Amino acid sequence: MVCSSCHKEVLVKDGIPLFSPNIYWGKIPEQELNAITVQIQKDGFHTFTPDLQKKLDFTYDEDRADWRLYIPLTKDSVVLDVGAGLGRISIPLARVCGRVIACDQSQARMAFLKQRAKTLNLTNIDVFVGDIYDLPLQNHSVDLIVMNGVLEWVGLTDKYKDPRVAQIKALEICKKLLKPGGRLYIGIENRWASTYLRATDHGGLLYTSYMPRFLADWYSRMRGKGAYRTYTYSKKGYEKLFRDSGFSIKPDFYLLFPGYNLPRVIVPHEQIYMFQYAIKTFKHSNNALKKILLSLMQVPTIVRVYRFFFFSFGIIVKHD
Repeated sequence: MVCSSCHKEVLVKDGIPLFSPNIYWGKIPEQELNAITVQIQKDGFHTFTPDLQKKLDFTYDEDRADWRLYIPLTKDSVVLDVGAGLGRISIPLARVCGRVIACDQSQARMAFLKQRAKTLNLTNIDVFVGDIYDLPLQNHSVDLIVMNGVLEWVGLTDKYKDPRVAQIKALEICKKLLKPGGRLYIGIENRWASTYLRATDHGGLLYTSYMPRFLADWYSRMRGKGAYRTYTYSKKGYEKLFRDSGFSIKPDFYLLFPGYNLPRVIVPHEQIYMFQYAIKTFKHSNNALKKILLSLMQVPTIVRVYRFFFFSFGIIVKHD
């Protein structure tokens, strides 16, 4: 394929343009995912059995994109889904928007998404292999950009030495691509999440999220994990990151339960009593200590503080 503007040649493999090198990521080997896609193409989606779905961490539930209800989308809206994976956000967005452009660094995952869209008769999804730094799109061409579980990983690029600079550059690209009044949605973890007291951070180690960056980097290298480059932030940290990237309108934050990959409950960050009700309704435990903690959540002041240690955020940033 040749670009009519810059005359750059782009390899197209199995109908999927490759704007960047193919980098596979996933819960199963690439060859196995490719085999699944070929089987679906040949025999139909009914061959995608529950066992295969479980191996892929796949679900037909489309509520991963329920945050879209906070964004004014129409049948004319153009959406860019960065890091689209198996399409758990691209598919529900394609049902309500005019066009969805799905990109991922994995050709195998884009091939699966392409086949799924075909099965569902969704003709308004375009897929290609690419990353945030090499997008074949014109400035001011999209109404919504989705980065769900992506911004924390862009620091792994070798294009920039400083992970934070890499994140700022990625956000600057998003700002250029958005139409005036367009939105950027980011689903991402909270750096100070209480979960990280007992679970590993993205780098595979405990407590690195809480450490100063230089110390986390030293510790990660000493433990044989390489440089620490998967930065997450607090609410204030994200607000500063957006300002430094050129966004002048203050972002809207949402608390997502149980997390940004499965937002069963979405609560605006400032809605204390709504958040309190959600905790009371959806959080349960047979553990005595957790029962005590949940009872404390009935105190509004404690709920206000707990927000800053909640697991993940949904963030919507509007382009001025």
